[in-house]
Amino acid sequence: MKLKLTRRQFGQLALASTTAATVGLVYSRTLAQSNTGTVILGIKTGISDNDIDTNLDSNTTDLVNTSQTTTDPSILQPIIVESCNVSTGEIKTVLTTAPILETCERLSGFAFINGQLIAAASYICTRNKKDNKVRLIDLNSLETVDISGLKNNEDVYQLIRLKDGSLGGLVGKEKGKGLSRIVTIDFKTGQITDRSKIPEQKRVTAVAECPDGSFYGINTNKVGETSLSEIGQEESKKMKSQGKTLNNGCDGLICTSSNELFALVAFRYEYPKYLHRINKGNGEMERIKGFDVAKITLA
Repeated sequence: MKLKLTRRQFGQLALASTTAATVGLVYSRTLAQSNTGTVILGIKTGISDNDIDTNLDSNTTDLVNTSQTTTDPSILQPIIVESCNVSTGEIKTVLTTAPILETCERLSGFAFINGQLIAAASYICTRNKKDNKVRLIDLNSLETVDISGLKNNEDVYQLIRLKDGSLGGLVGKEKGKGLSRIVTIDFKTGQITDRSKIPEQKRVTAVAECPDGSFYGINTNKVGETSLSEIGQEESKKMKSQGKTLNNGCDGLICTSSNELFALVAFRYEYPKYLHRINKGNGEMERIKGFDVAKITLA
């Protein structure tokens, strides 16, 4: 579609895009030079600065092509990526994109694969199930592609970095009814391919694949109790911290190169969410650091 922008608005977006590209290069160098240890990346919505001075004050209208569905670029929001060093607890902002996220979109997935930072954004302001839309966003180039192959009322719960280096996702019904499925996603086309269905009659909202090939999932029952299980195994371990059972969902699960599990969770009515190390044997959680982000991935 075509979007009408004033020269000033166009200049703001162009400047922000240049800034994002520059920060992306710095980010890559930062990862290469980071200290040894586990670094976890988080993603969240930022606040757009619509008063960037571009010295383009003309009100002459230009026509530019855009894939955005809104006709007012001032309501688009940037996306912020932060890093958390598990060993030191240090949190840094490593990337701020140009305004790209629409008002009616929420961040539903995040993955770092082959040097690419990829976000999933779900459109939530529709009552028509056929209008559900999820798009993938390359946070360095801001190129986007719509995911195809989702069923009516189906959404992406999480993006997954699979051990073979490909992009995966956890897909299920918006309200948690029915079976969830693990899919692979072609980032160039957005096409999804079924990898496996999760057989348990549980609301699984987060999945991670470990280097040893095992998949772990986090599920929440009807009373809110949250448990960890290996996909394909019946046994579940209730997730606990200092004897208290977790009573809320999970916004991200990752498995490190040493087969350690980390989750982004918070107890009900608790803010912010915290990174936790999870004991796969008994579900016990070790609190690491408060991390105010929507989704996580392994750096």
